[in-house]
Amino acid sequence: MVLQDKEKTVAALASFSIILGLLENFVPMPIPFVRIGLSNIPVVMGVYLLDLKYLFILGAIKSIVTAIFSTGFIFRLIIAFPSLMVAIVSMYFYHKLTNRYSSLVSVSVVGSVTNITMQFIIIKLFVVKDLAFLKILPYFIILAVVTGFLIGYLSNSVLNKRGSYVSKDYTG
Repeated sequence: MVLQDKEKTVAALASFSIILGLLENFVPMPIPFVRIGLSNIPVVMGVYLLDLKYLFILGAIKSIVTAIFSTGFIFRLIIAFPSLMVAIVSMYFYHKLTNRYSSLVSVSVVGSVTNITMQFIIIKLFVVKDLAFLKILPYFIILAVVTGFLIGYLSNSVLNKRGSYVSKDYTG
């Protein structure tokens, strides 16, 4: 079997994502349950390099493999995996609809906010029945904007160093 360019790109991005995800396990979390999301850098890059089918494959590989090698395997599969899939859809269509006006940073922020919102929805549906827990959602959304900005900026830096988008600066 000969791998096509898109499949090679998925393999490279998935490998990069898994490595970043494993490295992030060693970074202490300043706030419980809050991660920077370094393993999402390749996913954000994938929005510009892949179509939706391959983005889903990338997201699935990233989610499953990093879950296997991380603590909270069940949590990651039940909550993080579907949240990532919804975030991929939101980033992909946001980018397609606003192509000339979007940037890697704005795409990443959309994905980050969608991801955390979906995690809260899933937790509310299946884990916590009390609505009071939703009072912390605005704080998590603020953190998602900050981390989304950071991940978008880093994604832009990687793609520009790679030479993929030298003709357009995707930071703003």
